[in-house]
Amino acid sequence: MEKSYNFVSGSSAATTSKPKPSVTCLFMVDLQSLNISTEAIKNYTTYWNFAMTVASKLNDASTFTGHPDSFGYASGLNDHSSYPVNSYADFKNVPMPVDDPDDGIDLDLKDVDSTLTQASWEPPALNQTCLILFSAAPEAEFGNTTIKPTYDSFTTVIGVRIGDIASIPGITDPVNAQNLDDAEAQSVVQKLLDSLP
Repeated sequence: MEKSYNFVSGSSAATTSKPKPSVTCLFMVDLQSLNISTEAIKNYTTYWNFAMTVASKLNDASTFTGHPDSFGYASGLNDHSSYPVNSYADFKNVPMPVDDPDDGIDLDLKDVDSTLTQASWEPPALNQTCLILFSAAPEAEFGNTTIKPTYDSFTTVIGVRIGDIASIPGITDPVNAQNLDDAEAQSVVQKLLDSLP
């Protein structure tokens, strides 16, 4: 007696997942809008930590390299013209640059636009490039400057409004971050990923 086999061919839809984008991103964090005091430094630490949460989530969603920077107060003068292309492991270990109420202004908010216009990546970034600007500064603190929607070294620019500020001059659709929580960090990442060319 011969055995017969019935094979049912099921259709399996091939699922292809979109590959993770590769991004090199500068995070520019507000360390100026509250002036300088022990209390201001506590708030700046919260802003910095929120940016690091965004970086962690961006690292999960992409092949991520970049550098965290800031405008405002710092314990020393930093190079704002040439940014290293750090791995996420190096990125997350960069300390917040302000820690003392005697610290002075390193990069004034009014000079951020002109600084970004001339800035570059070292070595040159091979990935899609981006800038995420975290700001709690009222519009008046920007002076007559605006943040451009793109720069030579940062093709995608995302603004993050911290707290109750009305706008970030030059950024038409910023992400609102009033609570500085995980959901808002994920919103920043999603906005960036949706905005990549």
